Amino acid sequence: MNSINRTLNILSYITASAVPVTPQMISNELNIPVSTVYRLLAILINWEFITYARQYGTYTVGAQSIKTQEKYYQHSLLMNSSKIELQSLSKKTQETVAIITSNLCETICVDMIESSQALRCSFVIGRGNTLIKGASAKTLLAFRDADYQSLVFETHGEQLQSPESITQLKQALTQIRQQGYGVSYGEIDEGVLGVSAPIFKGNDVIAVVSVMAPEFRSTHRVDEFIVETGKAALNMTKLINLE
Repeated sequence: MNSINRTLNILSYITASAVPVTPQMISNELNIPVSTVYRLLAILINWEFITYARQYGTYTVGAQSIKTQEKYYQHSLLMNSSKIELQSLSKKTQETVAIITSNLCETICVDMIESSQALRCSFVIGRGNTLIKGASAKTLLAFRDADYQSLVFETHGEQLQSPESITQLKQALTQIRQQGYGVSYGEIDEGVLGVSAPIFKGNDVIAVVSVMAPEFRSTHRVDEFIVETGKAALNMTKLINLE
């Protein structure tokens, strides 16, 4: 992984962390030499992407973060084109629906409409999840090119320790790409079914739209969720590419 990707990896890790982190924590989690971590932290501090936290020797997000969220929701092509379709999908399924994007390290939920029915789910707007498990993550990854996938495999080396794990993941990604959608059972949250379909800008996948529901009340509706999620993703894609 080159210096630019390492820098962004560190920034993503700090942004996703619920508490301030130390350089040693960053080094251990991201498998980056601690001397390199210090060097890249200095660059991020100079640009105020991160800053010193109250606890001595720890770091947290910087003032740049204050500028970004409102602009994203106001100006993002994805947000502008997906809201009405997400509301429609929510009404049709009566389940929790979300728009999820990703970086090289994790998925990021950017919009969500929760079901009125109970659902124990890890997805929260702004929170990250693993990029190698679950329908949302694997659908996003399935429609990336081979070079991007290789970088993700490298980033998640500790979770994909054996060649068999990578082979199994590649097979799952191939199947998702062939069928055009992803389905998972309990991969992120126990007992939760996920169905995801890709949203494109041109030929590039930029997000997925997902339906999440407890397995006990939804296994008989999988085909319905696949159809409705696919329709929503297609309509969002059309709107995005009209802009």
